[in-house]
Amino acid sequence: MRWVGIDEAGYGPNLGPLVMTAVIAEGSGPIGAKPDLEEAPAPDLWQDLASSVDRAGGDPGRFWVDDSKAILRNGRGRDRLEATCMALLHTIGSELPIDPESLLAAVGAGTSDESELGRWREPSGQRLVWPGYSLLASLPAQLSCRPLEPANRSWRVVAVRSVVLGPERFNGRLDRLESKARVHFTAFRELLQLAWDMAGDGRPTAVSSDKHGGRHYYLEPLLEAFPDIWIARGPEGPDLSRYTMRAPGRTLSLSLTPRADGANGLVALASIVSKTVREVWMDVFNAFWTSRMAGLRPTAGYPVDAARFRRLIEPLARAQGLDPDVWWRRK
Repeated sequence: MRWVGIDEAGYGPNLGPLVMTAVIAEGSGPIGAKPDLEEAPAPDLWQDLASSVDRAGGDPGRFWVDDSKAILRNGRGRDRLEATCMALLHTIGSELPIDPESLLAAVGAGTSDESELGRWREPSGQRLVWPGYSLLASLPAQLSCRPLEPANRSWRVVAVRSVVLGPERFNGRLDRLESKARVHFTAFRELLQLAWDMAGDGRPTAVSSDKHGGRHYYLEPLLEAFPDIWIARGPEGPDLSRYTMRAPGRTLSLSLTPRADGANGLVALASIVSKTVREVWMDVFNAFWTSRMAGLRPTAGYPVDAARFRRLIEPLARAQGLDPDVWWRRK
């Protein structure tokens, strides 16, 4: 059995990227087994990893797994967010990132230029210090006990993959698709395609995701994205939207539920990775502008404060030939 949790960070802001992540886990059962996908629950991280994992605000000696918004609140909790992200990358055998570029590589998000991060790097070569020394110093001892691996080895996380849509790519897709929701779905489609390709090994695959902006009906965009695949519609409503994709030798179940990042541990991990990647991207973006404008306060990029930030940087941006379309998301 294979389980995939998908979640995003940055759908609402005008500044910075939209980041969407898939976290993929596999059970220890044999490939080719045919469990009922509706009856095969995803791993319960909070139960299976009870000695090393807790909810946001819980035991500070354990890694917090929860909706990233519950972990990072009012500017506090970022160390907890990044620690769990690092533990997850360690679990899949990735080298721990030492800078923003290696973080992008670790989550399969492409190069610095592909994520539009390179545009905001200092030409002098001066590098942003990330992650912080305290996090790097404390992690080895914490990771030595393999905190995100269950003792009974009934499942394991095998892959993490992120899609990063910087403002220029976001606006380009918006021009073509004319809908912010459809741009969002293009990132989701990339990760769903990854899960579908993996299902080709015969392992039944169950994908769980948060609802997309409260939407309940997904059959039409799924059929448009996968025109040659048989897709069956299950229940569609406020509590659950479910679909089954089938082809010879492979089956994938897709379930979208509200607040999945607080109920499904893999979706929570996807939320944590997406938020970490977006926060680090914004660090680089903020450093670029605050180094050029004395007294400029950094921004998280959400609409009200983003308007303040745009008003202050736009004259300098235009003077440097930086059109708003490369740094300001129109929706």
